[in-house]
Amino acid sequence: MQKISLLICLTYLINTVTFSQQGTPFPRLTDTDIPETEHTGTRIFTNESLYGYIDGGAELYLEYGFDSLLVNDFTFKNHDIRVEVYRMTDPSAAFGIFSVSRFKCSPGKDLTEFFCRSTYQLQFCKGCFYVSIINSNGTEAEQGIAETIATLLIDRIGGAVFDPSFFFPDGVSKESMKSAVLVRGRMGIFNGAPGISEALEEANGYTALILKTAPDPVISVLFDSEATMSAFIENEKIDLDALRRGEESLTASGDISTMICVQHLILKIH
Repeated sequence: MQKISLLICLTYLINTVTFSQQGTPFPRLTDTDIPETEHTGTRIFTNESLYGYIDGGAELYLEYGFDSLLVNDFTFKNHDIRVEVYRMTDPSAAFGIFSVSRFKCSPGKDLTEFFCRSTYQLQFCKGCFYVSIINSNGTEAEQGIAETIATLLIDRIGGAVFDPSFFFPDGVSKESMKSAVLVRGRMGIFNGAPGISEALEEANGYTALILKTAPDPVISVLFDSEATMSAFIENEKIDLDALRRGEESLTASGDISTMICVQHLILKIH
């Protein structure tokens, strides 16, 4: 049976990971940046208006921490190219949306650390921004324009990037990060890691980085307060005193839990 290791940390770590970057200026494209395209429109969406743009999908962005969205439309040889720049509340939120949105990334040179290209879409996250560039026909020329746009935007985005070492202090390999998923609630789990962590389905106030390593996935969970962590431990009937003594404790469902350092737990779920 599959085993899952679940690491749990307290608020002093999550506050380091999720510091707010709300208000960070959007990276802008000018009319002269890409002479072969025509800029046909710009729209901005907030929490209230996001539902009108992605009806049925807005809840996922709001669960992660959505600030605002800038949409730029271009035409290239009568083909449409749409550039969506999502400003999230922090780098973890930006990576989270990227992690549950990427799908079947094509091989090629990555333009930034977290990057995914496919025939019709190019996606990346940097700082507190998640960017999606969509073309209408998937031609090589359109994909080239999308990469030009991505390069311009990447150069114009500053701020701290998502750092997985806050979740895994020993580091995470680049290969593992290619399929890693960050979640903050049920919508993220449903979209990015269905069936992997039933233990988190009733949890609140956390950020979790899931490494889909074979054969045993690993999950690191950072709670936003001691209260939310305590509620999780109580619900799972974990013997915290035993963990602090360096002993193992069974959860309510019979999973094995251990503590690897002060205020940092590991649960082996099988």
